[in-house]
Amino acid sequence: MAEIRRIAQFTETGRDAFLADERDQYAVMMAYSRIGEILKQIDDALLAAQPQIDWKSIKGFRDILIHRYFDISIERVWQAVEQLPALRAAIEALLAGLPPVEGA
Repeated sequence: MAEIRRIAQFTETGRDAFLADERDQYAVMMAYSRIGEILKQIDDALLAAQPQIDWKSIKGFRDILIHRYFDISIERVWQAVEQLPALRAAIEALLAGLPPVEGA
C-alpha cells in the first residue's frame, strides 16, 4: 500500500503537472515497478479473487519499466495512474481477506 500512496502523492497535482515533472515521472515508474515485483511474488490463485484487475498486465508493465525503459510512453504511465483507485480497492480487498499474521 505504501507504493500506491506514493503514486497518489506524486500525481495529486494532475496530469499536466505530472507530464511536466520528470522527477515525479521517475518516482511513479519506480513505485509501479515495485508493485509489479510484489505482485510477482503473490500466488495467482490469490490474485484471482480480484478478477476485475488485469494482474498479468501490471506484472508485464513492471517488466517494461525495468527492462525496456527506453520504450516507455509517459502517457502510458499516466493511464496506469488513472487506474490507481481500482488497483487500490482490489489490493485492500485482498489484504482484508488474508488471515491475521501471528505476532504482528
